[in-house]
Amino acid sequence: MPALTVYRLTFPGGLHVGERGVNLEESRVSVPSDTLFAALVDACRRDNSDPVAFVKPFLRGDTTGKPPFLLTSAFPFAGEVRFFPMPTPLQRFFDPRTLKNRRKDIQKIRYVSESLWRRMLDGEKLDGWLFPEDKHAEPKTGVALQGETLWLTLQECQALPSQFRDDPKTGQPVPPRALHEHQVYADVRVPRVTVNRINSASTIFHAGRVTFAPGCGLWFGVEWRAPEARAGNTTFEQVFHKMLALLGDDGLGGERTTGYGAFRYERGDTLSLPDARPGGLALLMSRYHPRNEELPAVLNGEGTAYTLDSIAGWLRSWDGAAQRRKRLWLVSEGSVIRTVGDGPWGDVTDVRPDYDATVGELPHPVCRYGLALAVGLKEA
Repeated sequence: MPALTVYRLTFPGGLHVGERGVNLEESRVSVPSDTLFAALVDACRRDNSDPVAFVKPFLRGDTTGKPPFLLTSAFPFAGEVRFFPMPTPLQRFFDPRTLKNRRKDIQKIRYVSESLWRRMLDGEKLDGWLFPEDKHAEPKTGVALQGETLWLTLQECQALPSQFRDDPKTGQPVPPRALHEHQVYADVRVPRVTVNRINSASTIFHAGRVTFAPGCGLWFGVEWRAPEARAGNTTFEQVFHKMLALLGDDGLGGERTTGYGAFRYERGDTLSLPDARPGGLALLMSRYHPRNEELPAVLNGEGTAYTLDSIAGWLRSWDGAAQRRKRLWLVSEGSVIRTVGDGPWGDVTDVRPDYDATVGELPHPVCRYGLALAVGLKEA
């Protein structure tokens, strides 16, 4: 049974993680596992540590072939309630009649609470746990939060931050039906201005920023497989915590020069989850780049359902100018795959640009993390 060490991140100044291309106006809420890993490698380079020694055990060509740890993506939390990505195959967890009558409501759900998510892992149908279709009706089992983006149980409402449970003006308890309008996070567009250096003319533009309510933020899990393995002169666990502290000061994501992305982190409890059996169904908690020998069985097996993310964008290097990196297709969090072999599944891919001319070539690989952190899912 994999045991995940939980890390909770709170962002006092907000967060900007690019959603699509170079469009600054959009920002995603979660932080994908490949972005987290890239940030750790970049912090390793800024700290004058050895990024090559940090990355080497994750590469398939390494003699060990055993990564010291695996990462999930970072998902929202509110108080003591952790949220997980909504699984892709809706027909697995709802009856056809429910899907027909409530499809619009169900498709709005992006994250589910831990209690509901564990029921999904056990193969339970969740029709009876849905929040009421009438927004003014008092829920009896399931509760909608953040305009139906977040879904939790009525019992878990007691673990939400105090401002969700009690009205700060009157001190009276907030009825669960009112949580539909409460926001764990807000995605806003902040006006910015750039000044022309030649004629001092100003031009306005907007940048997306995600802000979190008090007591809310993002969490991610780390499955430590060899924490005492050496990364240069120190262990991987020591390097990981050092890089995480450095990222907290420097910031995570984009627009860091304006204060976005700085965070405080705390190490939480241990999260025990069911193992993904070889050849069995598994639910992804991270993005995943299948190896050639894992295809097509990992995606075409019985019971699988998945979505894909197209990952491109820019790379930053201390050894050259910023450049466009190669586009990569990754399987999204919440997808259901059928595992091939014992794992770990996936690989770390070199996405540095490939030019015909030698000018502008980078002297080092640009690694994109695509190792899967998956948990076991009962057969339907």
